[in-house]
Amino acid sequence: MRVRIQNVRAGFALAGLTMLLASCDGDSVVAPGGETEVISRVTLTLTSATGTALTSYIDDADGNGPNAPSAQVGALSLPVGTSWTGVVRFENRTVTPIANITDEVRTEANAHRVFYSIAGTGVTASSTDIDGAGKPLGLAFTVAAPTGTTAGARTLRVLLCHYDAAVKPAVASSCSADTDIDVSFTVTVP
Repeated sequence: MRVRIQNVRAGFALAGLTMLLASCDGDSVVAPGGETEVISRVTLTLTSATGTALTSYIDDADGNGPNAPSAQVGALSLPVGTSWTGVVRFENRTVTPIANITDEVRTEANAHRVFYSIAGTGVTASSTDIDGAGKPLGLAFTVAAPTGTTAGARTLRVLLCHYDAAVKPAVASSCSADTDIDVSFTVTVP
């Protein structure tokens, strides 16, 4: 009888060890609110109606960590009376090969939203693409400096929020769920 009890105990121990090892397959446990993306570079590309393209990027080596992002590389100069179509690209450059996080955001569109806000008057920015539920996504957007816009520099903030099951708001100055990245570009009206 003693051998049988030891075999049962050994069986339970083996089953517990098997479940533990099966749950440790390299995937992280996702906390409520979802898994935050690691993004170390945000690139904006703006294209005018005439085909002129402007590209600028900001590196943030620790993603949405405590260290400040690097200085913006590339100028975004929007003459008065122009409108530009834009796309944003998110990358994790802390891994090899570089991970294109934009594709992940697109695949998980219902759980993400890119918000654009501009500090200063005149220049506007708004999302132009939608997710599978018909809500704004923000990987594509427009920026305009309408006639009458005064010259000067503005700050274009790019905020990527990760919502999972939470409802995406129409406007946000901060993420009510997880913040994947929050960077600000300088946009100049000459």
